[in-house]
Amino acid sequence: MWTRAELKDRAKQDMKPFYWYGVLVCFIAGILGAGSSGGGGSISAGSRSSQNSYSGSGVWDEHSMTIFLIILGVILVVMAIAIVIGIFVSNLVAVGKLRYFMDSAIMQQSAGVGRIFFAFGGGHYLNVVKTMFLRGLFESLWTLLLVIPGIYKHYEYYMIPYLLADNPEMEWHEAFRLSKEMMAGNKFDTFVLELSFIGWYLLGMLVCCIGGIFVNPYYEMTFVELYWVLRDQVMGPQPSEPTDQNVYADAYYREI
Repeated sequence: MWTRAELKDRAKQDMKPFYWYGVLVCFIAGILGAGSSGGGGSISAGSRSSQNSYSGSGVWDEHSMTIFLIILGVILVVMAIAIVIGIFVSNLVAVGKLRYFMDSAIMQQSAGVGRIFFAFGGGHYLNVVKTMFLRGLFESLWTLLLVIPGIYKHYEYYMIPYLLADNPEMEWHEAFRLSKEMMAGNKFDTFVLELSFIGWYLLGMLVCCIGGIFVNPYYEMTFVELYWVLRDQVMGPQPSEPTDQNVYADAYYREI
């Protein structure tokens, strides 16, 4: 059985040798994973413009409709681009970020900032894209059904990115199965573990509203520790090591 204090203590020890690199990795990953959400305001503005000019001439109505359609078209294009980037870039960077923290903790030094792009190579790109896409799709469908089942499934699929970071060749159905097993009985505790970082992020926001970025490595490393604990409970104790042997030939093994 794991405790929050134990995971956090181990995370602090693990990230000491590469903390500032971890801040940089989280910052880069955040930029690459950020999506635009400003579409709603544009639609509302267009609607108001149409209403205000309704009492005018037919020419103004035509102009209003044209402007509205242009704005709507731009919004849809931007949303489509954001979705494509999320599926084919951001999801892979998210997996790569986890891999960075895993390898850095094992090696007790930074594994290299470029490690966040590891999923783009090695022949695993399409497998990671497919598995992460299915995870997001299933979560969305369950959320559309009802909010509570969506939240439940979110935590049931919680460990899929970690499994892919550890084993990018893992088939999607195996990743889903293992994540379900690992999170059985651990969903609420994981939720509470997330909540335990709220104070840190609120404190970080007091530092010019950007202090939260300095908490990110601590957060990421803590949940990597959680993954290792749950993985060993399901699959048995095993050494963790970077899989890219031509880059990390002298990698250290870490005993969990």
